[in-house]
Amino acid sequence: MTVGHLLIARITEGYHRLWSHRSYHACASLRYILAVLGAGQFQWSIIWWVRHHRAHHRYLDSDKDPYNARRGLFYSHIGWLIGFTPATWGPVDIADVECDPVAVWQQRYYAILAPFAGLVVPTYLAQLICEDWQGGLLYAGLFRSYIHAHMTFLVNSLAHWSGNQPYSTSHTARDNFFLGLLTSGEGYHNFHHRFPSDYRNGVHWYAFDLSKWVIWMCERLCLASRVTRTPQEHIERARNYSVLGDASTVPQNRDYQLDRDRQCNMAWADYLEKTRAGCCLVCISGMVYDVTDFLYSHPGGQDLLYHAIGKDATSLFESFPHSGYVRTLLPSLQIAVIAIDNDTY
Repeated sequence: MTVGHLLIARITEGYHRLWSHRSYHACASLRYILAVLGAGQFQWSIIWWVRHHRAHHRYLDSDKDPYNARRGLFYSHIGWLIGFTPATWGPVDIADVECDPVAVWQQRYYAILAPFAGLVVPTYLAQLICEDWQGGLLYAGLFRSYIHAHMTFLVNSLAHWSGNQPYSTSHTARDNFFLGLLTSGEGYHNFHHRFPSDYRNGVHWYAFDLSKWVIWMCERLCLASRVTRTPQEHIERARNYSVLGDASTVPQNRDYQLDRDRQCNMAWADYLEKTRAGCCLVCISGMVYDVTDFLYSHPGGQDLLYHAIGKDATSLFESFPHSGYVRTLLPSLQIAVIAIDNDTY
């Protein structure tokens, strides 16, 4: 475990897994520590970082994706920042982050926090330990920030170009073992895009994912809670489906409500009443699904699924290119079929 890996992990544990994907909850002290150390990586504020990263996940490989891999390796690596056009990014909900007092505090004082954590602290430690403040400023400060930025950019670029796709072939994200070593586990990108809310990227115990072990340790120390872990059966189902074929082999008009005849009837009024009482139910094409256990695993984000609760979400579901794996998962979430005048859809 090197100092470089520890420095890189601050972005992955904080900006990425905590604030962007809400993979776990952290106590106030840990949140402030991650916010300060994250500012020292010079990748701008939490709020700005979450904005473009959530757009990347929701509009993956499309023109609304800030670093669309289909526009070329250079563009997804750094071209999107050279030709900076945030107006073209797809809209996403970041209200949770904009209301987060730690994120708001960090953005307000970013101009002070970034140079303090990224330059002053490394310089002071180098002088204190080695009596070499010049080396601390140059190598631990400036050079480290430069290298770390490009390691982050490699996840946006190389992890969408080189590697294998064990969990989904419907998008460009790939698992890259060597990139995982460089980025504290962020290189296991195919798994991440299939299960973005999981606190792990390297899901296997032997995968080098430093961030997952730090989060795991924080959970044991009661600094973190509500850590999201994708059920193993969902992981295996995705892996098996990827082997058999993904969205490209599944007709988009496929009738994925396979168990309609075996479901009980539910009146629309009862559906609305249950959702008002707190049940996480979504209606798609006349079928009612209980998404309670799927909220934190939804690739489009929890907020998108929250907005579909208690509504007819058919058009919303069909407006996004869901993978064949999702369509095979739906039957396991079915609980009822909407009945109108004792007749089903």
